[in-house]
Formats: sequence, C-alpha cells, structure tokens
Amino acid sequence: MIRNFFINLFFIIPVWIINIVYKLNKDIKREYIFDAQSKFLFALMPKFDLHLIKDNEIPKVRDLINERRKNIRMASTTKKKVKTTDHLIGKDKNLLIREYIPYKTDNENVILYFHGGGYVLNSVDTHDPTVAYFSEKLRTKIYSLEYSLSPENKFPDALNEALYSIDWLIQNDIEISNISLCGDSAGAHLAASVTNTLANENRENVHSQFLIYPMCDPNCDSESIELFKEGYLLTKNAMEWFWDKFRSSDKDNNLNTFNLLLLDSKKKLPNTIIITAGFDPLSDEGEKYAFLLHQNGTYVKQLHYPSLFHGFASMTRLKSAKKAVNDFLSAYKEIL
Repeated sequence: MIRNFFINLFFIIPVWIINIVYKLNKDIKREYIFDAQSKFLFALMPKFDLHLIKDNEIPKVRDLINERRKNIRMASTTKKKVKTTDHLIGKDKNLLIREYIPYKTDNENVILYFHGGGYVLNSVDTHDPTVAYFSEKLRTKIYSLEYSLSPENKFPDALNEALYSIDWLIQNDIEISNISLCGDSAGAHLAASVTNTLANENRENVHSQFLIYPMCDPNCDSESIELFKEGYLLTKNAMEWFWDKFRSSDKDNNLNTFNLLLLDSKKKLPNTIIITAGFDPLSDEGEKYAFLLHQNGTYVKQLHYPSLFHGFASMTRLKSAKKAVNDFLSAYKEIL
C-alpha cells in the first residue's frame, strides 16, 4: 500500500523537476536517452522474477497483477464515457469479448484487439483503460478478446479462439474487410498469427493489422534482447519463460504462425503498422519483421519511439508515453 501511494504521488511531480535530477545520471544506449520520467517510475515499481515462478503459482500472480493494476492507474482516462458491453461467445459461451463503443464513430471498420502479457498474464480487464482510450481517440468500435492463457492452454489455442472471434464478428454482420486487428506484445503476435493463418489458407484476409512492439522470435537471440535484457520491465529471462509456457512442442518453432520471422515471402499480408521502442528487448525482432513484410510487397510502416520501453502503450500517465500513443493512433486512424 505504501508503494502504491508513492507511485500515485509520483505522477503529481512536474516532469521538468525529474529532468533536472536526471541530468546527473542519464541512461544512454545506442545513442538514445531513456525517458527520465520512466526511469524514475521503474525505480518505484516492484520487481518480478517471472522466470522463477512455478506453473501452480501462475494463477496467484495473475490475480496479484490484476489487483495492482486496479490500485495503480497507469493509463490516461477518456474525456467522454466509452460504453462497454460484454459478450459471451463460443459453443459453451465461455469466451469473453468486450465491445467498446465511443461517443462517436467515423467509419464502418471495427478493431479486434488482443492484450499483451506473454500469453501467460493479463486480461481484458487489465487492458480495459488502454482499449477505452484507443477507442475514443480512434473514434472506432473495438472488440477486446479474453483469449485463453498459457501454460494451461498452449499454442494454437489462443489462435483458434481469435479466428473464432472473427467468425463471430462476421456472423454479426461485420465484413472481414472491415475488421482491423490490433494487439500489444503477445497480442500483436496473436494478430500477426491470424493474418498469417488466413494467408496460408488462401482465405480472405482482414483490413489491416496494427502491431505494438510484437513478440516475433522464439529464439530470443537478437542484439536488443541482450542489450536490454534487464532493467526495462521486460527481461530476456521473462521472454524465454513466456515462449516456453506458450510452446506446445519444438515443432512450433518451424511454423510462421509461431515464429513470425519465418514469414512466407510469397504471401502478401494486409496493410501493417508496427510500433517499436528504443529500450525494448523486442525492438530488433519487430524491426526485422517490418523489413520482411516490406520485402514481400506488403504495405508496412514502422514507427519507432527511441526513448521508450516495452509496455509504454498502457502507461499513458507518463508524458512521453502519452505523446507517443497519441502519435501512433493518428497514424492508425489514417489507415482505418
């Protein structure tokens, strides 16, 4: 409780004061300077060694994270109320999809959103403020899917649920050509897995995909994952742990729906925007995936935020994070 108090108090401190203190101890890598406000916030936040958590302890960790997200608001609130409606879909009506309806919509397209958390953590609820903010800014209806988590549910369970949710949208009179996929981290991987699956099967694909710092490569051997392996929320140990919990067998590593860097050069994908961050262990693989898409003729745009970190999209109470999110949402709105 004391830590939560100080974190909430931290957001009251003017950024210019933090910048003055930060001048004495700048964090510089690859000629980028890590955002001062983010660095100070990290010092206040509790540390998790996720890779040391046993499978039977994971549900308790999820509950703990959910509770802390309620007590510490990291995302900006909407200016106007965004209406939400929960739908239970699937044969057993056990698959939750939350619909977000902003005060005004600008087009017929809708977004299907997948939350991040390494396929192991988080939920529709943990990302609720973020998705509501996106919906208001984009003035677009969003559906957020509560897909099944690992290790209880291995690959490709979440992928099958995402494909089912698209079918559900189609059954509710939304054309697949009017569906855009969006996700952060593991959610971005899930979005890309869906578009790759549809391309592999020569099916009609979605309108577009917006991938926020996607996890792409289960090998975890890029330069950025070594350079930023500790100290920036997401760690290399955590990423290896996430992939291990998600993988059903080593054969998954050979699938382009699992390892995105195995992209089929002959399959053009929907218009894509990829977001990367300078102090993110996953920045190099996100950039490589963008390049592979460019090589196979897919329209792709990469937006890079050099002073920020993995997870910033859900932490818009940070001044630099909010500025970056507003910027990339403007780019997203242009292709919707």
